[in-house]
Amino acid sequence: MWCPCKSCGNQKRKTKKVMGEHLVNYGFTPDYTRWIFHGEAHRMRDEVVRQRIDECDAAGGIGDMLDDYEEAHFGEGPQEEEPEASTKAFYEMLEAAQKPLHGQTKVSQLDGIGRLMALKSQFGLSRDAFDSMLTVVGSMLPEDHILPKTMYQATEILSALKMPYEQIHSCPNGCILFRKEHEAETYCPKCKASRFLEVDAGDGQPKRQLTIPVKIVRYLPFIQRIQRLYMTEETAKQMTWHKKGVRYNPDKMVHPSDGESWTHFDEIHHEKAKEAHNVRVALATDGFNPYGMMAASYSCWPMFVIPLNLPPRRSLSMANHICVVDYS
Repeated sequence: MWCPCKSCGNQKRKTKKVMGEHLVNYGFTPDYTRWIFHGEAHRMRDEVVRQRIDECDAAGGIGDMLDDYEEAHFGEGPQEEEPEASTKAFYEMLEAAQKPLHGQTKVSQLDGIGRLMALKSQFGLSRDAFDSMLTVVGSMLPEDHILPKTMYQATEILSALKMPYEQIHSCPNGCILFRKEHEAETYCPKCKASRFLEVDAGDGQPKRQLTIPVKIVRYLPFIQRIQRLYMTEETAKQMTWHKKGVRYNPDKMVHPSDGESWTHFDEIHHEKAKEAHNVRVALATDGFNPYGMMAASYSCWPMFVIPLNLPPRRSLSMANHICVVDYS
């Protein structure tokens, strides 16, 4: 549970035994008279003294996210429900990463890593170059800094933020996906095309298959990405905008929910329409060749899954996508 000693200040989880030792050694947190972190009653946001993580939250919004987590799991009494594993790991990472890089800065560990990762992506730095950059930056910080020393350590801290994706082999002609009952197949059962690249073995021998697939589908499961939209109070409220949002110009269509198709769906499916949190999505796709200037034959066909519940400007920015890459 959260340790209420002066040292931890209800910001660190400890066992009951360790918590007892801390209370003896450090004393009790002053002015902690309402046990909001230990299951006492319901609480309103303006009645709570926020944890002072905002002072080192350069990215913004992290403090609200942690408040939402605490209120959800510690405002209902001592019999709170244990969060789902990936959700728990996500919040634990956020909580740990709010520590400042060192004692003389307000930049959090998470924000510092994020900025350096952005530079790596922008300039295409190699792993060795990134490790060297961390070494140089770390050498200019105070000795008590907590900036990771290697890219491996940085990615470990960010691991809970990552969303999974699946690589699925596909028939070169688009007949099937090599999954489920076709997972072990090496040739398409419909058009007999090879699942993997083939090379001439020579001496009249049949072609030999390599382990490189001809075509790959990269699938980003969007259900988990939609679930993440409900992890914070702000985005959870915005997911009801289609039903509760204010239209400043009622004479114009500003959202798909203002259209006839949306209204017609609501008339047919009354129960689904009653709950504003039910998610409605749109699909969009188009092909392009990102390597056209290099005279390469690669092509991409991304499929975008767009949650329509959000306000008009945020729907596209929060779009989840399923990317299908054609290597033919």
